[in-house]
Amino acid sequence: MQNKTDSSSIIRRLHEEEPLVDAVVGQHDGSTTTVPRKRFFILEPPVFLIYYAWYVSTAVLTDQIIYQACTVSLGINQTECALLGKEHESPEIKALEERVQPYSANIIMVQALMDSVLPAVLNLSIGPWSDKFGRKPVLLVTFSGLALSFGLISLISFLSDRYLLDPWFYVIAFVPTAISGALSTILTSVYCYISDVTEEHERGNKMAVLEAVLYGGILVGSLSSSYILKWSDATTVFCVATCAVLLSVLYILLIIRESVPISNVRRERWCCSKLAYLFRPQLILDTLKTTLSYRPNFNRTIILLGVVVMGGNIFAAEDATVFFLFLRKHFNWSVRKYSFYISAETIFIIFGNLLGTYYLQKRLGFSESGIAAIGYFSYFLNSIAIAVAFKSWHLYFASAICLLRGVADPMTRAYISNTAAPEDVGKIFAFLSSFETLMPLGAAPLYTVIYKATLVVYPGAFGWVSAAIFVGCYCLTMVVCVLQSMQRSPTSHESID
Repeated sequence: MQNKTDSSSIIRRLHEEEPLVDAVVGQHDGSTTTVPRKRFFILEPPVFLIYYAWYVSTAVLTDQIIYQACTVSLGINQTECALLGKEHESPEIKALEERVQPYSANIIMVQALMDSVLPAVLNLSIGPWSDKFGRKPVLLVTFSGLALSFGLISLISFLSDRYLLDPWFYVIAFVPTAISGALSTILTSVYCYISDVTEEHERGNKMAVLEAVLYGGILVGSLSSSYILKWSDATTVFCVATCAVLLSVLYILLIIRESVPISNVRRERWCCSKLAYLFRPQLILDTLKTTLSYRPNFNRTIILLGVVVMGGNIFAAEDATVFFLFLRKHFNWSVRKYSFYISAETIFIIFGNLLGTYYLQKRLGFSESGIAAIGYFSYFLNSIAIAVAFKSWHLYFASAICLLRGVADPMTRAYISNTAAPEDVGKIFAFLSSFETLMPLGAAPLYTVIYKATLVVYPGAFGWVSAAIFVGCYCLTMVVCVLQSMQRSPTSHESID
């Protein structure tokens, strides 16, 4: 016990007195850990790069799928198909859009499902595995899988310019991402790493900064997407995205240091042995047991409510599978207009994120759960605006008044991590990631079916589904606020949770 205390004090002094030096510290069990430098940036640069890559390519990929579905799957003349997604479409082209969109929506739905099934199972093992063998290997594998997927998308797009390729080939490109865990595993590993290297009092702010950087990647990607497409072609856009993800892999490989202590025995195990350990059923049982185990003073309830709320948030976010299709159909938007809208929306969210975490938390003393509740209520209002909008400026106005949406995700993760014991955070985030990853299994088909059924009469109907879900998230987060206030009450007694 004395050795453990001494090593902890050494780590603390290294953080305080030598913030620019990495140090290897021995543990009482013979393990070693590298104390990460106290940098202003931790994993923000690679997160920025992957979200830049995702959003510089998302609308372009949707456009490409629609074009290839029109020319190859439906066998329509290339000249007519090239007019899809352009402004001031004729009635004939609008009718063609209504024929092509349902077919394209099916491809996008399958892509979303692929990013759900295998990652949901894999994520249950990732948390306890990374507790034993480190966060960095998981980060490297997941980021590399994403880079490989973007590389395959670039190759398929390049070949489609020369041969008639069915758009279903793009589904194959997402296999590496699905096998390596998809974006959900990436974010789980990132949040686990941040929980490892930050103190409890600064964790909420650090996660909010990460969220702001994430939206910064969305902003820059959305802004540059239409310009790169205008100056070159879709293949170039996908190659730029691939290069961005490869840079993130290099950053993790060369700059990021391991954040968890790894025993010498585990460090020396063969790679195949480490990989086989990932598929042990005991890891899944450990994750479930840790997440569902008893915790005093409503802590288990708070954690589980946070998990449900985050799942609802991801479920409603799957309206993105049809959102661009909705904008094309309802407002006749091109990729350029969509990029400008996403950019403006992202600027509002970044500003609201920083405003919410600094002013509401630092100046007014709001709790993480209270700020999260405000964020979910903002999401609710924005979803209603999408459902009822009949002018383009309505969407911009809604983004301006609902700018606090961005605080919901980081504040929810912050109060979950602060409620759990430090050694349990990895397993709980793994369970949370698996739960989130399962959401598209129901959400993607639901939004696709609703959109296809209401495409002609009311294409914005899916917005009401999102609004109902966000109301539920808001109510559950308010329950968390009440439970936390009961914890702080001097007359409260330990509850049976």
